[in-house]
Amino acid sequence: MNIYKYGVDSQQYGQLIRPQNDAYLPVVIVIHGGYWKDNHSLDTYPTKQIVEYLADKSVAVWNLEYRRMNSMGPNITAPWPTIFSDVAQGIDFLTTLATEHKLDLSNVLIIGHSAGGHLATWAASRGMIDKNSALYKAEYLAIKTVIAIAGVVDLRRRSDLGQPQQVVKLLGGELADGYSRIKNCNPAQLIDNSVKYIIMHGDKDKEVNIKQAISFVRSSNKANVVFHVLAGVDHFTMFPSFNKNLHSWQLLQHIISENLV
Repeated sequence: MNIYKYGVDSQQYGQLIRPQNDAYLPVVIVIHGGYWKDNHSLDTYPTKQIVEYLADKSVAVWNLEYRRMNSMGPNITAPWPTIFSDVAQGIDFLTTLATEHKLDLSNVLIIGHSAGGHLATWAASRGMIDKNSALYKAEYLAIKTVIAIAGVVDLRRRSDLGQPQQVVKLLGGELADGYSRIKNCNPAQLIDNSVKYIIMHGDKDKEVNIKQAISFVRSSNKANVVFHVLAGVDHFTMFPSFNKNLHSWQLLQHIISENLV
């Protein structure tokens, strides 16, 4: 494992894991969740099990950390647009590493769970951000496919969440500068027809209701979206450490493999 900083803050870094060979490899970016708050990290969140699973596969893994919001009180540590700019900067930093580590940046898959599913889906959709937005970048690393697991994929539907107030903190206010800010942060309003979206969501999820996924699919007109309803699965039981629904874990493994061909 190599650790690289993409910024000066202690949380602006990523872990790059790849097998010891000379082949150019596809890249899997992994983004952890935790309601965008600082009570979790890439080393403590269950998405580390995805990283561990991929560690001996013929892929390069970029396990991305980013500055996160204060767990309690106002968001002074990572005010808008810090989280979004960190994720964008961290992903684009791969272009700096590509030659040395032989990364095939034409074949990039991004995976996130919960709030990480939001950030992953948003990152894959950056081509749809308005040019007048603070989040807009003319040049960015294009992502081929995104897998959002139990993702917060429609910020307009805060009532679907166990902690709806975190969306307000993320955006820097109730609606902040209005329609523009939420639109340019919201996956369901940024769907890009050049990206393949794979949405996986448990029908027993009480933390992020499956209505989030349904809203995203409806917004997309289903043209470039594959929707997997995980029967009997809640917010975390698709991960093997929870040992309740290995079928969902095996499905995720299969989906990763077939999208890295």
